[in-house]
Amino acid sequence: MEKIEILTPGQRLREIRRKLGVRQEDLAGKNLSKNYISMFENDKRRISIINATYLSQNINEIAKEKGLDFRVASNYFIKSEIDIVKDKCLEWLEQCKKSEVNDNYRVYSNIYGAIFLAEKYELLDILADSYFLKGCYLYNNKLYSCAIIHFSQSLFYYTKNGEIEREGNCYLNMAKVYYKMEYYDLAISYFNLAGATKKIDKEEISYYKALSFYKLKEYRLAKSTLDNILLRDGKTLELENSISKKLTRDEKKTM
Repeated sequence: MEKIEILTPGQRLREIRRKLGVRQEDLAGKNLSKNYISMFENDKRRISIINATYLSQNINEIAKEKGLDFRVASNYFIKSEIDIVKDKCLEWLEQCKKSEVNDNYRVYSNIYGAIFLAEKYELLDILADSYFLKGCYLYNNKLYSCAIIHFSQSLFYYTKNGEIEREGNCYLNMAKVYYKMEYYDLAISYFNLAGATKKIDKEEISYYKALSFYKLKEYRLAKSTLDNILLRDGKTLELENSISKKLTRDEKKTM
């Protein structure tokens, strides 16, 4: 896992100054004093947006003169510790989404880092997203029992935050996991919960519910569920054909 170090605004300035190899008075310029820079670096005073803007401009000019390829915005010296933590967590999670599925070490390392910081700073939205993302990767790696645990954790935090739409995504993913585990009754229950929330693809839910009923040999329920789908793709037509064959066979048996 990447080393976790959250710097205060003053520590951020000191770190940049050392990277630039300049003195406090060099950053102070004409508008600020060495004492002002020193007090800010040692977290003994806050900085105004005007001074932060002046300071960032000075830093960017010095970096340009030294041929260094980086720029700093004024809000970097104003953001609170918790804002920096949130930015770092979101950065890690975004990296996970862009990583290759096989790059599990990088993914899990970033997610663990985000969970660690989110728990420490009580960032419930980050916790929910982190557990959800980890659940998705566990699902992709066929670690279904672990995936359920993480989706459940995610659901807990989404519910606590009142994020109903994301609750629906949790229910949907948990339903798919239970389907993979061949717990078809449970899968149907969670598909129903997912379907009760808005902005969830109802036709996708109907397909998987029909498939679950089919696996349970409840062919009439499978057919009636599948009838809710208006746009039939290849997999839907294939399932419909399989259900029809089973129903025809059952009808012949009763004759």
